This record gives sequence, structure tokens and C-alpha cells, in this order.
Amino acid sequence: MTDEKRNAEYAEQQTVSGHSSVNYRTADENEGTRKYDIEQKKPFPATESENAHDPNEVDWDGPTDPHNPRNWSAWRRGMLVGIITCVVFSTSIASSAVAPAVPQILREFNSNNAEIGTLVVTIELLGTGVGPILMGPMSEVVGRRIIYNCANVGFSAFTIGCALTPSLGGLVVLRFLQGCAASCSLNNAGGTISDLVPIHRRGFAMSMYSVGFLLGPAVGPVAGSFLAAAKGWRWVFWLLLILNGTMGVICALTYKETYAPVILERKVKKLRKKTGNRALYAKDQRQLPVRTVLKRAITRPVKMFLFCPVVSGLAVYNAVVYGFTYLLFSTFSVVFEDQYQFDQGRLGLVYLGLAIGFLVSLSIASVVNDQTHARLTRKHGATKPEFRLESLIYGAIAIPIGFFIYGWTAQYHVDSAVPIVATGIVGFGVMFTFVSSTRQTVVLG
Repeated sequence: MTDEKRNAEYAEQQTVSGHSSVNYRTADENEGTRKYDIEQKKPFPATESENAHDPNEVDWDGPTDPHNPRNWSAWRRGMLVGIITCVVFSTSIASSAVAPAVPQILREFNSNNAEIGTLVVTIELLGTGVGPILMGPMSEVVGRRIIYNCANVGFSAFTIGCALTPSLGGLVVLRFLQGCAASCSLNNAGGTISDLVPIHRRGFAMSMYSVGFLLGPAVGPVAGSFLAAAKGWRWVFWLLLILNGTMGVICALTYKETYAPVILERKVKKLRKKTGNRALYAKDQRQLPVRTVLKRAITRPVKMFLFCPVVSGLAVYNAVVYGFTYLLFSTFSVVFEDQYQFDQGRLGLVYLGLAIGFLVSLSIASVVNDQTHARLTRKHGATKPEFRLESLIYGAIAIPIGFFIYGWTAQYHVDSAVPIVATGIVGFGVMFTFVSSTRQTVVLG
């Protein structure tokens, strides 16, 4: 890497990622703009450290500081992104792997309540929404690494509970807790990518994350259906334990802290101990109590949701899309077992329609999103995060078309291949939605 490129990336880090996300965000990361107070909706006034160098301020040791995660070697950063993608896959697969085994679960617990069967699958998704409320802000206090490790341990523990539970109610509760633990890796993966990869090179890394996040729920039922038929539904959870446990151990052994403010804060502690200077502080850290930091970090997403229409609109739209996608999962056993007489093994293959839709869309969505962003930037003479959202329209068109074909053909018992193809159309639209939303959100924060 040339000195010019390294200095440019260092300047970007000082503008964007080197700051504490507790105190401010950038108005537009692509343009390298100023610090922005999202609570007051205006730029922060220049601080003393910005106007004049403070000798007590601790920062990176220049643009080539080897402790800066963005200066790590390309293979090391790529390895970490790959490991986190695998961790995300090993947790996201749990959301739907149990779906083909729902009839078997209901029979074992002497229940014929279809709504409870749906709840066993979808309650995990509720947990993934609740978990980040606490664990997301905690990563800004203690760092990414400890959150990943705690989440993997918790996920494995709750998975063991699911495999051993003696009651249907206990299974529902444990599935919710499993979702809470899974959400930690899902929530922090984007932050890890931001820690390691500059914004202008982040597309491929985010695409890898997308594969892990969306392909897991699509391929999980394939293994789950055959395993449940051969060994029983409890072995689905043992498989999840083996998969996540393995990735959890690898993550614990190889993942080094990547969150810049936490790394700098640790550097400050070492320097204070070495020099005896208690006035030292990390760049852009104001030595706030942990309680205040957590309060701000927890309330910030709520304020963004309430007062930022783009954020609230995307949140609601994605909630609807993912909610209906998981509802689609829960209908497969009814549609294909009852109406098309699929056995449990063949039922799992139905989910490959969604998986193929995800993969086809992934190869197209990233290119279309980048081309749309470039076209709008040329047209307006400047870039905005919202330019990433125009390609959402393709997903908004594909998803309802896929659902309509699926419901109509299943109702009239059209050949089973047709509703499976329809699920692929849904998967195509969901991936378009995810790619556009995540790229715009990453630019915002």
C-alpha cells in the first residue's frame, strides 16, 4: 500500500471510525464530513483537541500504527471477516433448521395446535430483535471480542437446553433465549466489518456477511429434515451445538479486539500505569461513567427510530419482510406434507428454492446497488447514503409477486415445482432488500 493511500485511509478513520459512536456519528461517511450530533441534529462544535493538540490525548501512532485494525495485513482481516461470517451462519441456521421437525415435536408433546408449532419456529426471530437492545451497546463499552465469546457460550447453553427440554413450553422459552444469544453475532458482525475495512472497500465483506446471514435460514431445514427423520428432532439441536460450538472455539482463539475506541482505551490504561499521568485520555473519549455510556447507547437507537424517517422506515420495512419470510418457513410443512405428500426428507429440499433465490440475487444485487449509487452520484454531483436505497424497488416488486404465486399455486394444487420456484422469487427480493438496507445503514453509522 502506498503512503498516499495509507494516509487517505488514516484520515478517513479519524473522521469516521476512530471516534466513539456513543457521542456522535458522521453526517455522510462517503464524503468524509464532520462530526455530527444525532441527538441535537447538528454538528458538534469544535473541541479543544481539534483546534490545538492536547499532549494528554492518546491516538494511533500515525497512519501506519500496527495496532490499528485497518493496518493489519489483508489476509488477517480477510480471515477475521470469514470467521465472523461462519459464526453468523452457525447461529442464523438455527432460526429455521427446526422447522421441518415441527410436526414431530407436536406429536411428542401430544399437541395438535398449529399456532404453537409456528411459535416454535418464529419465537427465535423475536429473540434476535430483543437481544441487540442490551448487547449492542455493551460492545461499545467492553469491545466486540467479549460479546462474541459470551454470545457463543450462551447460544450453546440454550441449544443444549432445547435438546433436553421435557416440555413444549420450555422449548419455546429456550428458543427465545437462543435467538437473543444469536442476535449478538448478527448485530456485531457489521461493526466488525466497519472496524476492519474502509468504507470504499466494504462491499465484498458485506456481501460475505449477507451470505452467512441469509443462507443459513435457507439451508438449515435441508439438514434438519433428514436428521429429524433419521435420529429425531432433538438431534437437530445437537447438530446446531456442534456447529456453533466449533465456530465459537475458533472465534475465541483467533479473534482479536477490533473496536478502535476500546483498543485506544486499553492503550491509555497502559500508558497511565507506565507514566503515572492520570490525565491521559483516548482520542474523542470523554471519560464518561459506564452507566452514562450505556444509557446513551441504548436510547440512541430509539431516538434514531423516532426522529430519523429513513431509519424508522427501513426498520419497519425490514421487519415486515423478515417476518413474512419466516412465516413462509412455517407454512412449508403444511403445504408440502399435507397437500403434496412430501416425506420429511423431501420437505427439507423445498428450502433450496429460497437458497437459490438468495444466491442469484446476491450476484446481481451488489452490482445493481453499486451502479445505481454511481449513476445518482454523477447525476447530482455528490453522494448521499440514500442513493443506496433506490434498488430497494426491485425487492419490493419481487417479494409480493413471489408470495402471490406461492399462495395461489399451492391453493389450487399446481405442480409442486411452481410454488418452490415462487419461494426463489421471494428469496431474490429479500436479498435485494437486505443488500440495499445494510449498505445504506453502514454509511450512516
